[in-house]
Amino acid sequence: MCDENVLRKLPIQKAVNLPNDSWIIVYARRNFDQANGVYDTMSHSQKQLGITIGEPHWIELEQEYDQAELDSWLLEYMIGANGKTFRHPIIVLAVLGMEKNYPMYKLTFDKYRMPSQVVTARNARSFNASKASNIIRQMNSKSGGDLFNMQFPKCMDSLRTMLIGIDVCHAGSKSVVGFAASTNPTLSQYFSDYLVQPKGQEIVKDKMINLIRKAITCFKK
Repeated sequence: MCDENVLRKLPIQKAVNLPNDSWIIVYARRNFDQANGVYDTMSHSQKQLGITIGEPHWIELEQEYDQAELDSWLLEYMIGANGKTFRHPIIVLAVLGMEKNYPMYKLTFDKYRMPSQVVTARNARSFNASKASNIIRQMNSKSGGDLFNMQFPKCMDSLRTMLIGIDVCHAGSKSVVGFAASTNPTLSQYFSDYLVQPKGQEIVKDKMINLIRKAITCFKK
């Protein structure tokens, strides 16, 4: 078993580099110092992790809770002023002063299919190399990279193996079925989804088959 502290110091195995202007940092004007500090610390931590983090595209909002302004700036980044070009950010990092605003940001990012990561302004005030390393690793995973690779017996090299995990939680008024399936040969990337159904009911076969089909489609890619 590998020590957790050792794992944290290992370079990222499959890095998704972030060239200049290929990713976004969004923040409210009052949180500029915190957002700038987060980027500076991440920039200083990139070499040890074996990843390139260029200058982001900065989006400064007048009010953190203004969804219309957030929408407007994201659209301007994607389609430009003339509307004749299109680009999509690799990932968006939001520095938020109020955690209660996160659902609105998450909804907006999901609408445009943008992977996202959040750092609260409170955490940003004490942001250090350790926190930066964790955030970079999370962002890399959300962008399609691998943190670690596992070695398997050579007999598996020619096999197309998918690992599937299913679990059920009955804590609330309904049961929630969690589903995850590996999508690459090293079992380091996964497709995941969930089902919500009445308590005391067997897992709906048709819905589960649909999840497996989605996982196989991701595996083929």
